Amino acid sequence: MKMKLPIFVLFFSKLFFFLLVSTSTVFSESVTGYDGAGNYIADKVFDEKESQKLATQRLEDKRQEFIRKIKKNPTSELYYYHLGDVYLKMRRPAMAIASFEEVIRLNPKNGKAHYQLAKAFDQINDASKVKKHLAKASQVFEENFDLHWKTKIDVFLLQLKKHK
Repeated sequence: MKMKLPIFVLFFSKLFFFLLVSTSTVFSESVTGYDGAGNYIADKVFDEKESQKLATQRLEDKRQEFIRKIKKNPTSELYYYHLGDVYLKMRRPAMAIASFEEVIRLNPKNGKAHYQLAKAFDQINDASKVKKHLAKASQVFEENFDLHWKTKIDVFLLQLKKHK
């Protein structure tokens, strides 16, 4: 006996959905309240201060890690770049500026460092240096045909114009 194609597709679609739903409810920790080892997981209230403290600690750990790596390899622009990125996230623009300037000293054609440096100068409201480094970054990205980063610069410039 031949089964018609639409009925066949409908049957297997329902079967697939049933299997998908049943496995997610069986193995889901959030539904059962138990972890994979069978231990009960008590509901935990989200603590904003604790979350902020953990985020700050993770950034500090990353900062220390990159400082150690820079001491072992002081000519690595990558470590200085990541250190500057951490300082930006920590809202320490002066330290970020020092890190990104070191990246640029090691590699003046690092467009991402110029872009991040512009963001750091934006945090201290130095508009002339923001524009200067965005122009340099834009030039580097145009030379390398990097449309993604060129677009990021254009968006950043639009945001700056809106804040005026």
